[in-house]
Amino acid sequence: MPERNKLYESDVITLHAVPLIGLLSLQCEHGPIEIAINRVAAETLRKALGRFLVKAD
Repeated sequence: MPERNKLYESDVITLHAVPLIGLLSLQCEHGPIEIAINRVAAETLRKALGRFLVKAD
């Protein structure tokens, strides 16, 4: 199994309000990862994280 890339910090920077566009910034062990996201991507990510958190309870 490949080595995991540990997450140290995360943030979302709003680039535009209308249409909603932002930058998901992840500070990881192997360097930063930046991903451009829009409202649809953010809502999809929120749902996926919600399902993940429910499984932890």
